[in-house]
Amino acid sequence: MPDRASDMRGCGRRSSTADVGWAATIMGGSVKIMHLLKHSVRGNGHVHVAVDLACRQADEGHTVVFGSAGGTFDELLTRHGVEVATLPPAEGVQGAARSGAALLSLNRRTRPDVIHAHMMTSAVLGFGVSKLLRIPMLTTMHNSFEKHSVLMRLGKVVVAVSEAERSLLLSRGYRPSKVVTVLNGADGSPREEEGEAEQLPPLARPCVMTLSGLHRRKAVGDVIAAFARLAGDFPDWHLNVVGWGADRERLEALAADLGVEESVHFLGSALRPRPLLEQADIFATASLADPCPLTVAEARAAGCAVVGTAVGGIPELLGKGEAGQLVPPSDPPAMAAALRRLMADPDALAEWQRRAREGAEYFRVERMAADYERVYESLLTRRPLSVR
Repeated sequence: MPDRASDMRGCGRRSSTADVGWAATIMGGSVKIMHLLKHSVRGNGHVHVAVDLACRQADEGHTVVFGSAGGTFDELLTRHGVEVATLPPAEGVQGAARSGAALLSLNRRTRPDVIHAHMMTSAVLGFGVSKLLRIPMLTTMHNSFEKHSVLMRLGKVVVAVSEAERSLLLSRGYRPSKVVTVLNGADGSPREEEGEAEQLPPLARPCVMTLSGLHRRKAVGDVIAAFARLAGDFPDWHLNVVGWGADRERLEALAADLGVEESVHFLGSALRPRPLLEQADIFATASLADPCPLTVAEARAAGCAVVGTAVGGIPELLGKGEAGQLVPPSDPPAMAAALRRLMADPDALAEWQRRAREGAEYFRVERMAADYERVYESLLTRRPLSVR
């Protein structure tokens, strides 16, 4: 790995993609992996991580099964050689019982070497199967801010998606030997194949862009409020809001109330955000809680100057402020000040775009998959995990 990728610009604990592959390190052959989720519907970060990981593993020759109630990415997974197993929705007691029985039957048929559970319901169902069939299970803690995330303890190993998240889990009483960090990767995602035929309008420019679900935790309203403070001084600039969610009408009303409805554009969701990010000058996120948002990694890879809140894994993704500007959460004036510096000074904008690109290759899906290989190896060989 290049020296730049081993410094603190965007990273927690690292492993090299040059590490010896599974074929040499784990039992002399390919590994059978069962990814377990509630669904595979796009627009959910944990789904995107699991889909990217499953496709990459199958591309490398491993046997991969993707168990969920189905969703957007089933065809993509199948094209990459992943077996898609549709499980009954685990809704209510009876639904959970049906889903658990189907999962047990699936694991008896496929006999995976490892079960990888990505959310709370999956962890509970997978735990029972893991114990009955003596298959090791790991969990990835994608949403530590949810009250039921305590159920992710059921994994023999718990993966935190940033060092900040690992520290949080340790503060909650998780054993240090049980928790390892694998920072999310998004660049080079196979999901980009899904939107090749998608017709996306060109962004109104110059522009700030935000990309996320439109719900309160993402605080898109704070980005709109920050932009509104600047609109009078920068009448040619635009704010492009990409994403969907329950708060869209409220956010549209906020833009109107602040008098910026003509320069704030709600574009809906995009199967392929990368072409939009490549058009954007600045990427902004005002999240109130975010363990390791894929969008920040994607924005860096696309060469956007980045302004983000100093919460969760965002400081790690931005190299503690070396690769993007950090502002306090719930503070539109602070975000406006950071945006102003970029919008007013083309040289500053170009410099922060350069900083974002430098070292961004670390956030490729291949690196994330290589890190997970080490975690699987520790389960299958019973070697201690290497953690800080």
